[in-house]
Amino acid sequence: MSNPRIRSAMVATALALGGLTFLGGAGSASATASLTTPEDCGSSLARVKPGTAAGVERNEVTAFQAARMNKDLKDKAAAMQANGVLAAGGNIPVVFHVVTGNGGVGNISDATIAQQIRVLNDGFAGVEAPGVAANTGFTFTLQETKRWSNATWFTKTDRANVEKQMKTATRVGGASTLNVWSVNIGGLGFATFPTWYAGDPKLDGVVIDYTSVPGGSAANFDLGKTLTHETGHWMGLWHTFQGGCTSTNDEVADTPAQSSSTSGCPEGRDSCTLPGTDPIHNYMDYSYDACYNQFTAGQNTRMQTAWTAYRAGK
Repeated sequence: MSNPRIRSAMVATALALGGLTFLGGAGSASATASLTTPEDCGSSLARVKPGTAAGVERNEVTAFQAARMNKDLKDKAAAMQANGVLAAGGNIPVVFHVVTGNGGVGNISDATIAQQIRVLNDGFAGVEAPGVAANTGFTFTLQETKRWSNATWFTKTDRANVEKQMKTATRVGGASTLNVWSVNIGGLGFATFPTWYAGDPKLDGVVIDYTSVPGGSAANFDLGKTLTHETGHWMGLWHTFQGGCTSTNDEVADTPAQSSSTSGCPEGRDSCTLPGTDPIHNYMDYSYDACYNQFTAGQNTRMQTAWTAYRAGK
């Protein structure tokens, strides 16, 4: 079984920041509308659930598009550094949209949503692997739960036109508000990325399959960590296997290179000849939920900088 965690964020924003570190404040530069948006990437790609044949994910970007996004962030990072603009994790409001289909299928209780937010906070606080995982300083607070009964939205959000209709009608807040929609999709979830916000703000946010929440029915992916993974993309992270067995791989120095996504939790997996075993416990791999337990310090640096450049105060 390959690529078990099929999500539509195959190539997240390219943030090649190396060792740049920013600690506090808000950025002044905003993304430009000329950067890649979801529509640029196509929307009729094959999507499958974990455990079935691997498919192509939504929102996959070309190397050229990724290079453009990467350059934009690098330029903003350089300007931030020159101007003494510093980044620090802060509180992020969450608007959780529960979309249900015919007969109320897909309903998620308030208690489950509260548990999902706790899982999200635990991941970003590094509590699952003390001394190893980064405490990013980001926290998430549920601002509002909105409930929508719409069978089309519930079953057809994989279609770009339906996704746009749903999000345009329901999205709340600006770039710094995390909107989450739970629906019935072909995979586990998908996210938009920081550079895309200016292109179409109403599309910004994370979509998850309703079965992936804590206590859901998605076997091996039922602890709520799909949202942690997708929020990592929303904050600007690539998959750990992005770039494959190259020295730059996912542009984060402390995530060893890996040739492909992980299935399950194979301790000691080493798919590249470069130093280090595969980061199977990293939230940005495709491991089972029970295997996930960390973001790294390098990933935190990227999230901090992308947050300041594209989202903080907006």
